[in-house]
Amino acid sequence: MRISILFSIYSGFISAFAFDTRNEFDHQNYAGDDVITRDVAIIGGGSTGTYAAINLRELGKSVVVIERDARLGGHTSTYTDPITGISVDYGVQAFWNISVTRDYFAHLNIPITQFTIDRLTTIYADFQTGQQVTVQSSNNYTAYAAQLQKYPYLLYSWNLPSPVPEDLLLPFADFVAKYDLQDVAYSVFSDGEGFSDILEQLTVNVLKLVDESFLDAAAGGAVVPSNHDNSEIYTKALAELGPDVLLSSTVVSAQRPSNSSSGVRLIVKTPSGPKLIRASKLLISIPPLLDNMKPFDLDATESGLFSQWSYTDYFILLVNNTGFPSGFRFANANATTSTFNIPNLPAPYQITETRIPGLFYVWYGSPYALTQVEVEADVTAVIGRLRSTVNSTVSTSPEFIGFRSHTPFKLVVSAEAITQGFYKRLESLQGYRDTWYTGAAFMSHDAAILWNFTQSVVLPEIIAE
Repeated sequence: MRISILFSIYSGFISAFAFDTRNEFDHQNYAGDDVITRDVAIIGGGSTGTYAAINLRELGKSVVVIERDARLGGHTSTYTDPITGISVDYGVQAFWNISVTRDYFAHLNIPITQFTIDRLTTIYADFQTGQQVTVQSSNNYTAYAAQLQKYPYLLYSWNLPSPVPEDLLLPFADFVAKYDLQDVAYSVFSDGEGFSDILEQLTVNVLKLVDESFLDAAAGGAVVPSNHDNSEIYTKALAELGPDVLLSSTVVSAQRPSNSSSGVRLIVKTPSGPKLIRASKLLISIPPLLDNMKPFDLDATESGLFSQWSYTDYFILLVNNTGFPSGFRFANANATTSTFNIPNLPAPYQITETRIPGLFYVWYGSPYALTQVEVEADVTAVIGRLRSTVNSTVSTSPEFIGFRSHTPFKLVVSAEAITQGFYKRLESLQGYRDTWYTGAAFMSHDAAILWNFTQSVVLPEIIAE
């Protein structure tokens, strides 16, 4: 059975060299150019994986980055209008303006400017009916920020005290009621997109997403490349990393030590054939879901942790020919004040005009899996209802210009798991079996905080080992 599986993986490549399926990790079964030896192998070329690669090389370590997509950048997506030449980012929007951000952009020689939000007219509407609704919500986060200040450790860590404060494990709806945050509840939902049912989320998860970095960025403390093209980060990073990046490539099998520091071996499927990677250390930056981690020879400890995640399906789209007037933002809401006008999902959170006149963003969330066809069909139906709201006479179908899935978004676990020390056990995986981790599940969805975590916590441990 094992031989037949290996043959199916490598069929199409086997003619390039004589491959011995008796030991797939034996370098003698590969041509010399197909064996890659590095200090650190990095899984994932998104925000943190790319950042780690650049910085490890600066620290004198050799690296190889394995990225399944045909580009670096992860959740960063940029569209450039062919007529006007204007670029809009429809993934990561901006970066918290702290030293790690400025240093990274300076290293890549990317000029930066302050991120600003276009002034648009907001229409609150029930996206299920198209009817306008009145939303009683404030953008004054003072009371919310006061609650954040009770838990300063949340900004840069998951180092929760024991016992975990009871308020952090409340459903967010109960937390809102307890601390009279009703006026800001809808704003937290709208600004903290990515939860499928924010009122049922544990408060600690909401505070980790809508945190001090977010509030400061919203108040003017965020930056972007001066050309408004976040993808430039990854264009320049790829040019710097060169052949140390394997694009359109996936790990199909791994050999990791059980209790010693003997390094790792990876079999990687690449466009030019299978490669054997021999590395002293492994750094994983992809979401640690069981499906993603299957090739990595998990043991019971790792599987027991990675099997506990749940998450939201989250999508970002660009759409033309909406029939909407220019200068508008449509925010999804309902008329139910008992739930602070927060609508049910799946649905778009909002549909907002971009810097390119007539081109709109759509941010969409779902508590369960949806296909691109299903998401676009629902967005088309919502646009049809909202056309009536603004008395549009356009009847032609919307045109989808861009679609990106950010699924899985915001990996979370149960209150019981947190109480029983889930995050302490997750942290104990750092260095276990010559493997380290970075990425949103281990820290935050804020790029600057992730870069800081990678630079100040993860990389020093890898170097020290």
